[in-house]
Amino acid sequence: MGFCWKNHQRFCPKCRERKLYPVDGGDRRRCARCGYTFHDFSRRFLNGCAFDARRWLWFLKLFELGVAPADMAAQLGVAYATVLKAQDIARRAVLAQALDAPALYRAGIWPGPGAPRPKESAADSPVFGIIDLNGMVVCDVLSEITPNTLLSFKLNFGLRTAALGRVVYTAPYRQYRALLCCGESLWPSRLVRHDDRKLAAEAAGFWGFARQRLARLRGVTPAQFPLHLKELELRYNQREGGLFELLVRAVCGFVPDG
Repeated sequence: MGFCWKNHQRFCPKCRERKLYPVDGGDRRRCARCGYTFHDFSRRFLNGCAFDARRWLWFLKLFELGVAPADMAAQLGVAYATVLKAQDIARRAVLAQALDAPALYRAGIWPGPGAPRPKESAADSPVFGIIDLNGMVVCDVLSEITPNTLLSFKLNFGLRTAALGRVVYTAPYRQYRALLCCGESLWPSRLVRHDDRKLAAEAAGFWGFARQRLARLRGVTPAQFPLHLKELELRYNQREGGLFELLVRAVCGFVPDG
């Protein structure tokens, strides 16, 4: 509970008012200012999946260890689809902690349970720039570069590209070790190929780490790619330890409005 309410001090999740009234003598409270009725986990990521606290902790430990979803389902005694839902919630919770989360929400990424869903799935993910800094990585969303711009860099200026499934990555660009994107706009015809070899990003560092994990997935959609990338960014930066507590704090956080 301490991860949800610092010093056990409750406030309204909608307007942050601290004057609250109990409702029916139970666990729910009503805000004196806006009238919103809530319980301890309302509007939080962990409320999006029917796990109790013990099962959430168990799931997050398995998630930290990279256990396959089918094995998670067997160990937790839940349906495979429930594990996939919990994984999606955990990734959205991780993304919400990123400094560029608002830019990703503006680009159409769904914040999480309780927030309005986009009317349609995006055909392309945002373009990301990868910066390696002394063993740490930043996956920076580049709002000024579109997938079509990236394709133009390739066709008109010779930017070298390669692909992992439908994810395209590039040779170094400006201060970035690579640009990354997933989307249909990068594959306008069979004549466009992303098959250059020996790109700098493949040698070592973050992308070498991320490629191995992405290759284990059964494909990645443009809408899912930012979630996986932000998860991998966190895993890489916490590879020496400390990932579990960060995951717990993330899923205990509030779902942004978007």
